[in-house]
Amino acid sequence: MALGQLVNGQWTSKRQQDDEQGRFLRPPTRFRNWISQDGEQGFPPEVGRYHLYVSYACPWAHRTLIMRALKGLEQAISLSVVDPYMGDEGWFFSEAPGCIPDTVNGTTYVRDLYLKVDPQMTGRVTVPILS
Repeated sequence: MALGQLVNGQWTSKRQQDDEQGRFLRPPTRFRNWISQDGEQGFPPEVGRYHLYVSYACPWAHRTLIMRALKGLEQAISLSVVDPYMGDEGWFFSEAPGCIPDTVNGTTYVRDLYLKVDPQMTGRVTVPILS
């Protein structure tokens, strides 16, 4: 599994969050917003407004799929699923069984979603993403 990241908008295969002893230091998530009933905490709930990007290989993303199903939001929140193998270029959309392409933004790599928001993004490229 590749552990690359974006640095000033450019993909690198080097991970730069290790401390002096080589331990991984998880940086805080760069993008974090909320959906609240009144929209004051971030965004209002609206059918068809949100799209979920996941990998079936990611336990954090799997939780979002479970909650989407338990809350009956499958029709309200559309879905894209990346290839379960994270290649050298990071998470990507493929023709592999179970994958669902990015029908909203038409991206090939998940990093392109981050670059749409911040072309100079520095940080990890992770799923799940709710956009």
